[in-house]
Amino acid sequence: MTNGAYERHVKGIRILPGQWRPHYPFEQIAWISPPWPSQDYLWLDFPEAIFTDAGLIYLSHVNPDFPVLFPDLPRVSWQSDNDGLSFVRLLPNGVKFGGSLAPGGEATVALELFLENGAQEPLTGIRLQTCVYLRAIKEFADFTVTNKFVHAAGTGWIDFEQARLAPATGQYRLGFRGEGPAIADWPVFVTVSNVAQRLVAMTWYESSASIMSNPKHPCLHVDPVFQDLAPNQRETIRGELLFFEGAVDQFEVWFKERQS
Repeated sequence: MTNGAYERHVKGIRILPGQWRPHYPFEQIAWISPPWPSQDYLWLDFPEAIFTDAGLIYLSHVNPDFPVLFPDLPRVSWQSDNDGLSFVRLLPNGVKFGGSLAPGGEATVALELFLENGAQEPLTGIRLQTCVYLRAIKEFADFTVTNKFVHAAGTGWIDFEQARLAPATGQYRLGFRGEGPAIADWPVFVTVSNVAQRLVAMTWYESSASIMSNPKHPCLHVDPVFQDLAPNQRETIRGELLFFEGAVDQFEVWFKERQS
C-alpha cells in the first residue's frame, strides 16, 4: 500500500469498542485513534472507578487493595451511535451511571458521563477515575512523567515531575482522588509525542478535580468530581480528549481560543 493510500485509510479519529483485560467482563474500554495516521489506539477506561463516602462502588478491574461493594458485575455492551459509543450500567444499590463519547470535530472527542442516584440514601463524596492508557501508541508510551505537562500560575507549562515540587497556588490537585497539592491552574493534562510536535490532552473542564500519571503504567488521568446526589437526582458532566499538531505553547493559544 502506498503512503497516500495508507493515509486515506487510517487518517481521522476512530472510536471502537475495546478490551483491555478480557477476564474482567465489567470493564468499559473504548479504543480511540488520533486524527493523524496511526495503526494503534488510546485505551479509555471509562470510568475506571467510582469512589463515594459509602466506599468504592465500581471498579473496572480487580485490585486487592481496593475491594468494591459490588464485585462480579455483568458485562454491559457498548452501543454504537453516530460514529461514537455509549453505555448505561445499573448497580445493585440502584445507582445508575453511563457515558458516551463521539467525535467532536477533526481533532477532538466529546466525553460525557452521568450518575443517577436510585438509592434511598444520598450519594456523597463522589469522585471518579477516568484513565487514558497510552502504551499502545508508542509515541506517547514512554515510561516517564516528564513527557506530561500541566499549566501552573506564574510558570506556564511544566512537566509533571517538576510540577509536583511547585507551589500550591492552583485550583486542580496533582494525585489520585484529589489527595495531592493544588498546583495546576488549568483543568487540562497534556502528553507530548516522542516523534513529532504533537500531543494528546484530556480535560473535564469545571468538573475536573485531580491530575495524575503513573510512569510504570503510562497513562493520562484527569479525574472528575460529581456533586452530592439526593435520591432520584441525576447529574451529567462533559469533557474532551484533544489532539493537537504543534508545540505545547501553540496548544495553549488554541485551547484558549476554544474557551472564548
